[in-house]
Amino acid sequence: MYSSKLFAVALGFLTVLTSAAPTSLDPSLMSKDWSHVFAPGHGLVSTIEPGSSMASISIPDMAGDSNIPQIRGEVRNHCSFSIWACLSISPESSAPGHVKCDNPGETPMIEVKPGGRYKAPFPCQMNQCGHVIKLAYHPADRSVYQIEYSADAHDGRMWYNLSAEDGAPFQDIERYLGGRGPTCPFVHCAPGQWGKDAVHGCDWPIQPLCDTLGSVVAVLCGRL
Repeated sequence: MYSSKLFAVALGFLTVLTSAAPTSLDPSLMSKDWSHVFAPGHGLVSTIEPGSSMASISIPDMAGDSNIPQIRGEVRNHCSFSIWACLSISPESSAPGHVKCDNPGETPMIEVKPGGRYKAPFPCQMNQCGHVIKLAYHPADRSVYQIEYSADAHDGRMWYNLSAEDGAPFQDIERYLGGRGPTCPFVHCAPGQWGKDAVHGCDWPIQPLCDTLGSVVAVLCGRL
């Protein structure tokens, strides 16, 4: 009985590593073009914590629907020191047509004290406009760690990742990122684990997709 359960957990973990990331880990082939996330074959239904698998929700014409849940990023600071956070929104969507995004640009840096939370001031819309929460030790730091997320109106999926593309200032502490729905896999980085390395990496391009819309929550110095 136990061996079958262990096999199921291992299979679920392998699914995350193979399905949640682009097909190649060659850095020269990687791109921050988010359109690949919604390509066929990159769907991921979680079979591991925090929930059981569910069917894709495939809802047409979700853009502009006031009844869908808000997708809002959140960072929880479980560290013993303050961090600084801001929200950056793409000027245009990565969807065909490249429509203009609401509230483009970057908000001012805000201090998040130990035990505090940062909540993105603007929700993510169902239009493939990428949202990025940038984290730093100090407000003027150019090296920032990123929580990236977006959503697609065509099939109702959202995606999220941790990114060291513009810096890895928090590589020596524990990091966690997950969605709040039952189909949302999580990403967990142990202290010292970061980047694109195929064995030790835990940041982008490892990129879960979730069928349940809702908050995207990151934790520094801990996990949910």
